[in-house]
Amino acid sequence: MKKNPSTRSAFFNLRSLFGFTLGFLGIVLAIFAHFSPITDHVSRPGATNAPRPPRYMPVPGARSEAEAAELGRLEQFWTDRLTYPTGRFDPAWLRAAAAQHSRLSVGVPAGIPALLNPKSPLAFTGTGFIGLGPQPERMTGCSGCYDYTTTEGRVNSMAVDPTTTVNGSIVAYLGSVGGGVWKTTNCCDASTSWTVVTDDPLISTTAIDTVTIDPSDHNTVYAGTGDLNFGSFSMGSQGILKSTDAGATWTVLGADVFGIAFPTPPGQFPQYNAVGKVRVDPNDSNKVAAGAKTGLYLSYDGGVSWTGPCSTNGFNTQRQDITGLEITDVGGGVTRIIAAVGVRGFATTVQFDLGMNGANGIYSATMGSSGCPNFTSIASNANGFVFGNMVAGSAYSTGAPMNAGSGSPFVDINTGDQLGRIDIAVAPSNADYVYAQAQSIVGNAGCGNVPGCQIGTWSSTDGGTSWAFMEGSQGGALRDCQGGGGDYNQNWYDQGVVVDPNNPDRVFFDTFDVWFATRTGTAWNDITCGYSYSGAAGPVHVDQHALAFLPGSSSILLIGNDGGAHGTTNADVTNSTTDPTWFNMDTGLNTIEFYSGDISGNFANAASPQANGGAQDNGSSSVTFAGTPTEPVQWQLGVGGDGFYARIDPVGTGSSLRFWQGNNSGSLHRCVSNCTNQNAPWSGRVSGGWSGDTQSFTLPYDLFHGGISGGDDCPAAGVPGGCGHLVAGTTRVWETINGGNASFASADWYITNNPTTQNMTKQSLGNRSFINQVKYSPKYQSVAIVGTNDGNAWIGFNLGTGTASQANWVNVTGSNTVLPNRPVLGIGLDPSAGATVPIGYAAVGGFNANTPTTPGHIFQVTCTANCGSFTWADKTGDLPDIPVDSIIVNPNNVQQVFAGTDWGVYYTDNINVGSPVWQRFENGLPHAMVWDMQIDRGSTTLSVWTRSRGAYVYPLPGAGQPSPTPTASPSATPTPTPTPTATPTATPTITPSVTPTATPTVTPTPRATPRSRPTPHPRPTPR
Repeated sequence: MKKNPSTRSAFFNLRSLFGFTLGFLGIVLAIFAHFSPITDHVSRPGATNAPRPPRYMPVPGARSEAEAAELGRLEQFWTDRLTYPTGRFDPAWLRAAAAQHSRLSVGVPAGIPALLNPKSPLAFTGTGFIGLGPQPERMTGCSGCYDYTTTEGRVNSMAVDPTTTVNGSIVAYLGSVGGGVWKTTNCCDASTSWTVVTDDPLISTTAIDTVTIDPSDHNTVYAGTGDLNFGSFSMGSQGILKSTDAGATWTVLGADVFGIAFPTPPGQFPQYNAVGKVRVDPNDSNKVAAGAKTGLYLSYDGGVSWTGPCSTNGFNTQRQDITGLEITDVGGGVTRIIAAVGVRGFATTVQFDLGMNGANGIYSATMGSSGCPNFTSIASNANGFVFGNMVAGSAYSTGAPMNAGSGSPFVDINTGDQLGRIDIAVAPSNADYVYAQAQSIVGNAGCGNVPGCQIGTWSSTDGGTSWAFMEGSQGGALRDCQGGGGDYNQNWYDQGVVVDPNNPDRVFFDTFDVWFATRTGTAWNDITCGYSYSGAAGPVHVDQHALAFLPGSSSILLIGNDGGAHGTTNADVTNSTTDPTWFNMDTGLNTIEFYSGDISGNFANAASPQANGGAQDNGSSSVTFAGTPTEPVQWQLGVGGDGFYARIDPVGTGSSLRFWQGNNSGSLHRCVSNCTNQNAPWSGRVSGGWSGDTQSFTLPYDLFHGGISGGDDCPAAGVPGGCGHLVAGTTRVWETINGGNASFASADWYITNNPTTQNMTKQSLGNRSFINQVKYSPKYQSVAIVGTNDGNAWIGFNLGTGTASQANWVNVTGSNTVLPNRPVLGIGLDPSAGATVPIGYAAVGGFNANTPTTPGHIFQVTCTANCGSFTWADKTGDLPDIPVDSIIVNPNNVQQVFAGTDWGVYYTDNINVGSPVWQRFENGLPHAMVWDMQIDRGSTTLSVWTRSRGAYVYPLPGAGQPSPTPTASPSATPTPTPTPTATPTATPTITPSVTPTATPTVTPTPRATPRSRPTPHPRPTPR
């Protein structure tokens, strides 16, 4: 990346941006690549009585009324992994860790790579990773899900270069929730392809919430980091990216302004800042405005320095989230700023103050030359910002006051500010035309009587002096494409407005779908039909976030959603009954967020290697490689919903490998033939009886692969046969040995613990304490290791008997004398150690500041016989102080250990020294969260599963000949699929408290060479 000497200090902050990474929580399941021509709503069939799959939400759960509870679980999961046990987080810790990271060298693991089969489809180099995809993920042929044909990760924002007007060579940018900024130079049709432009090692893990182009210089692009609208389960913003060469190089601005913690009082969960809007003054490119959770900020030198937060109102006790921001030339060299404050209006467990919405409203000011301008409220009951006509399904009576900008937070339908999130847009052809869309806090009967539905929209033709309610926009009045209710309780998550560039009366809005309306019309037209399409597949994925016209064109409209990017070239024909024709634009995107995955045996040498992974809101997908792909390829979605853990039986039936995929509510599914094909025969739920156990929403499980010399092995391929031993973790460990049988059901699982009620957590997080990871020894199916999210580690013996309560689980936590009392995110066992004298590893989350007397992130435990006694050693060495999410030992060289972190992969070639030297392993691997790593049976390949950029593989150093146990050659012939069976959703309950198992005495091993750890920088004062 080029570095301009004049921005040297900015680039130091850019390094801190490398520490930023996000778990997006949008639901991304799939999208459609090409559709039939214009659709006339008049000819659509009426609503069908056929059952539909559950709707998607940005959190797990099929019922809208369950959303709050599921959201709480998900927010708490993300918060606990960073902040337990103190509940504290400071973004300054990331900047300190970035300095540590910058001192590490970049290297390649020692040893000769795997013996490669020249017929292998993978272009292994021996020195770098190769991406596997999904690129994209195909949804057609999945089990129990909506079909939008293909999918990628969530797109939050899009911007189109106004100087490129010839279709097929238009330049556009998009911001993805965890995969950075992407650019296309061949928009806009179904062949549009994207390339990531933020894969510099310092910035590629950014989550982007907004992308904007300087209206006076099309080569200058800004991208705000964070995720303002969804929640606080990330590390938040680390500043604003700026490129002055059309995305070729980037600097980071305002890391010390936007990268500070969101203020929260003691005892509350930490919250993180986010930049949700960036806009540039069309009259002066040096003047830039940014809307964040903490309010509005202005720069008068192109983003080098910032003034703010600037108050748009006098209600300092209320939250000031800027959810709408427009900067407009109103003539005579005057620039107008309109900002909307739009906090959600109802609290969550993690975000306790989301109900402080008294400042929610719309405010206007004139751009000055320095300092903060004086804002005035332009939306009130007095100037027409009241509800329209009462309709069935909406809560408000005709003319009900909204109390915008009143300073009083919502209390009930009669008291306080009634507005939640507010989005705004100004007509490009007439600056006097302003539109506002608002989310409801009061529940609408038409969407489950829960918060988050749509109140409606307003228009102004005099710059906000007066407003008129747009009839037909009431939540209760919305109708989908089959005449059913079109309101849904996600306007706090997906909402937006864009106006036709040439006609100020034509407006496009988004919720979970995209809608068309006219200013004076009385009905909205659902033009994407996400849940109400007719035919085999839907035109566009649900949950819309981005709307962007080609400036000056009424025809070319781009949209971004939880399934990627779409576009149309005939938006101009849209009216109250006619839809535009949509096309998919996912080519080149690689933004899937994997939790976990697995690869087939002897991967580097197989003629048809396979992979299987579970992704956030993208279900679980798999692939068989054939031919010679040299880049990421398309995968096939198997089981719908959220995808979590995924495993492959590498021996299989003799004609196919068996695949396992997990999804919502602890569900588990098995496939025994043609599993990577469309319409694969996936089973219904075959989970154990753990629905009543406290458990992670990403239920961890593992499958024993065998194949390590001198250890246990799986039976030969067959039915029964193959690798059929699996373990799963809740607050206790479940096991089955029947995974290779002809039939498999919930009854095949049993509890390994003795007593069966044994709780392996501290229960210090109450009903949020659970097992984070459970893994077999690579060598012995009788030995396993467990890590909990409240700092415990256990090693188990005598597994695999087929009888309940026969395992001997030993708590090796050692009272956290050496092992920090922070979440154990990753675990592993050394494949060279004996069955009764294991050597284990724990990868620890959070930050050292939360356990200052026990710092570190990687720890090794060495046991005597059956862990009668054990010794912990800190093996963190010179690793940065960031969460380590996964850890794995190279079976070909057990001194070589890989660590998957929130910043990518590190490795050491000698874990045995007192303070190992770690190196950054970056060859071909983007910097993203790595929550899982797996090594294939045969130990030829390391697979890496990232949280925002798909899956990658590397030929493992020191690999020998393939494992002698024969593995089945998977068939590529599709098999007809039975009718999918809907997966029931179970509600977890708290496991009764039990007395913890006695802990053997621990012998701490002091750190061989004390490490110097930078002191976290003090929190800067915003300028």
